[in-house]
Amino acid sequence: MLQAVNQKGEVVVVWNANRKKLQQMRKETFYCPACQQQLLLRAGTKNIAHFAHKGEAHCDLSGESLYHETGKRDIYVWLKNQGYQVFLEYYVEEIKQRADILLHLADKRIAIEYQCARISSEEILDRTAGYRSVNIIPIWILGGNRMRRLSANSLRITTTEHAFLYQFHPNYPLSIYYYCSNTKQMIQYQDVIFLTKTQTFGALKAQKLFELTWRDLFHPHYRAAQAFRDFWQKKKKTWIHHPVSVHHQQETMWRQWLYLHQLQLATLPHFVYLPIVSQYRMKVPPWIWQSRLYVDLLRKNRSVSLSEARHFMYEYYISPRKFPFIKEDVDPIKEYFQLLIKYSVLQPIKQEQYLINHSTV
Repeated sequence: MLQAVNQKGEVVVVWNANRKKLQQMRKETFYCPACQQQLLLRAGTKNIAHFAHKGEAHCDLSGESLYHETGKRDIYVWLKNQGYQVFLEYYVEEIKQRADILLHLADKRIAIEYQCARISSEEILDRTAGYRSVNIIPIWILGGNRMRRLSANSLRITTTEHAFLYQFHPNYPLSIYYYCSNTKQMIQYQDVIFLTKTQTFGALKAQKLFELTWRDLFHPHYRAAQAFRDFWQKKKKTWIHHPVSVHHQQETMWRQWLYLHQLQLATLPHFVYLPIVSQYRMKVPPWIWQSRLYVDLLRKNRSVSLSEARHFMYEYYISPRKFPFIKEDVDPIKEYFQLLIKYSVLQPIKQEQYLINHSTV
């Protein structure tokens, strides 16, 4: 940790102390502000000076990596240099939670969590709910060590990390943030679209932290349309021709289901496996739920309603509660139906009721 309490009860910051000050501090005793246990002062030549618990400690400040400590310090200094009122390792007494950084912005309080270690979805949701209960806005920034790059504009985002997706306004692009304390770069990944449950495409922008302002973080960036079309076509071609691994049970079962309906990947219509922005709300990849709609609803009926399709797909929906930072409760089925209208597969006949064009189906 970057600060501790001395014998007088004063909070002492260590990371910016010079060598002379550090020599003096070695003669003092310091305690953890969270658990009150005595701490060790570590001040070598390679890493930033910091405090550490003696051995194992059951404390929320214990076991933080230097990667995390350094990033926390960087973000704190970055905000401080911009003239903001900001606090490091701030303990929110009302909810008994410690924010990595607390930022006061006009009449708002913002808790910045720099998350480098794995964390469960429930803990993310619980901590977020705790902050909101006392009118603190939480902003989660993932460590650059959590970023899994697949290509120039493609990242792997795990299902747990879906909870870190932000959409500050219904018209704002889906976004997620990373900071690498080694390279000092802030990475903004915006206009994110899911091609599978975890593989995504978006606008990836990396900049040196100290060349950015706080407001720059919330300036929207959008993926290049042609680059995405090219990527999508390549992805679809791979999906059609690549054999499925025996370890992918869900995919294997789906292909068996296709076989039972006398269908093959290559013979599925072009409107199965279309990219939609709200795909993150579905438990299964787009080709599974879109083919289910095609086989069990579109091929068998003269017309279809949106409510009927929603009910049919109910088991595939992920609760909006899992996405605490997305403002709008989007509907992937409705978005998909809009694409089917564009491709002349569906024709609106009245509110949320559609005629099926069987010449295209």
